[in-house]
Amino acid sequence: MRQRDYTNPIDTGSRFAQYLKDHPESTYDDITTIFGVSKARVCQMIALCKRLPAQITDYLLNAEPKILKHFTERKLRPLTLLASDDDKIERFDEMKEGLVAIKN
Repeated sequence: MRQRDYTNPIDTGSRFAQYLKDHPESTYDDITTIFGVSKARVCQMIALCKRLPAQITDYLLNAEPKILKHFTERKLRPLTLLASDDDKIERFDEMKEGLVAIKN
């Protein structure tokens, strides 16, 4: 059975955003060609990075792979819909507490 690689969605979005910053003439279409992903995926990853507070993105950029298995993009995306950064951080902290409960 093939083992799935877990990518860091925040790292991916950050790489896309950094590319656009470093190449101001570039578009999302350019990223799709360079990175081999769909335009929708580029939008999703960049939006995830932009809509989450730095406290969350910093944590995830430095997270171990076993933690990233829990904090997938699918689980993080609903956080982006919360009204305030405080609400996002509070819900993320609850998710981290759930992770500790799973480990024990």
